[in-house]
Amino acid sequence: MEKIQEEYGKISEKYCNHIVQYPPEVSLCAGCTSCEAVCAMVHDGAVSPSLSRIQLERGTVSMIHTIHACMQCRDHPCYSACPKKDKAMCIDEKLGIAYVNQEECVGCRLCVKACPFEPKRIRMNLDKPRPKAIKCDMCRTRPNGPACVEYCQVRCIGKSEDPVPVDDRGRTQGLF
Repeated sequence: MEKIQEEYGKISEKYCNHIVQYPPEVSLCAGCTSCEAVCAMVHDGAVSPSLSRIQLERGTVSMIHTIHACMQCRDHPCYSACPKKDKAMCIDEKLGIAYVNQEECVGCRLCVKACPFEPKRIRMNLDKPRPKAIKCDMCRTRPNGPACVEYCQVRCIGKSEDPVPVDDRGRTQGLF
């Protein structure tokens, strides 16, 4: 258990607080998509995987599912790439994270190209007349924090700043 906590500590040096999937030794994603559904509902008022800021990659052979969300890099390459810094791509001073202001985004995709991860953690919302960038913003305006964390049925995701919630048998707290 200490090894898991140590790894999360190393990650926090490079990234701000972000959504994490707990390792398989602790918890296993069931692939239910509740994280995607609630994310899209909170941000866009519709249940649609294409509108979700968190992405579920389903394991077809192994049945090990992987959650992808913005890692909130401390150097914010997406912010640096945006031609409309502080208008379209902004930094939340309180949380230290980058977020997209949908009204100002011009859909240039430079933030997507600047994302160092594969699959990209910033996507384009193609459901709008003019595509806009979407990325995890840790539900920054929501009093209870990230909706995906709150509504995950098996508690396999959390915030990186929080300790891995396990009981004395090494199981995620809240599981069966």
